Amino acid sequence: MSEHDHSQLGAYVLGGLEPDEIRTVEEHLAGCAECRTEVSELEEMKEFLGEVPPEAFLDGPPPDGDLLLQRTLREVRAEAAVAVEPPPSVEAPARHAAAPKRSRWLAVAAAVVIVAGALAGGVAIGRQSVDQVVAEPPVAGSKQVTTTDPTTGTTMATTVEPRAGWSWIDVNLTGLKAGAECEMLITDTSGKTWVAGSWVVSPKAAKEGSKFSGGVLVPLDKVKSVEVRTVQGEHVVTAQV
Repeated sequence: MSEHDHSQLGAYVLGGLEPDEIRTVEEHLAGCAECRTEVSELEEMKEFLGEVPPEAFLDGPPPDGDLLLQRTLREVRAEAAVAVEPPPSVEAPARHAAAPKRSRWLAVAAAVVIVAGALAGGVAIGRQSVDQVVAEPPVAGSKQVTTTDPTTGTTMATTVEPRAGWSWIDVNLTGLKAGAECEMLITDTSGKTWVAGSWVVSPKAAKEGSKFSGGVLVPLDKVKSVEVRTVQGEHVVTAQV
């Protein structure tokens, strides 16, 4: 790996590297104290992430993924600095209460989830694939629903899998047109809508079916619906979860 390649370190901690890449990173870590420190910090936050599927890393990091991870690590170091400050005097107000500090750590952990998404090539974890990723059975507690839109004729089989504070969504669609620019949107029970990724339907996917996966920072029990529409705003199909 190149010197201080933070995006590689993030993928290493989350288990998204190939064996030869793992060896390269570990060889670098053996001689780089700075990167060993960053790996240790990322390991501490890993408990907040749950399981990040390996397919989230198939496309490799985008150009700005490294900068996002560096900003996240700076937040971690800031929290560490606060943690080692001496306790306030009797006269001074306690500015670093436990609850705000924990909330700050959770915010940093959420940023790392976004970094994981950036490593997949987008703001949210997302990838269209038909034949490159081997389908695996859904994890325990998942929700599955199949629906066909009566107007567009598009059928969508949806699987929503639980993660630690977020959800992973797989959709399999038939009836899409080649060249269509689509996006997947998740609406939670409060009415807020999240974009979980976008893709262009290939000619092969138009004939054989299109599969898309994305992650969203919404717990499974808060997911109300999954919608696919064009980036121009035209409705394609919606599944009520």
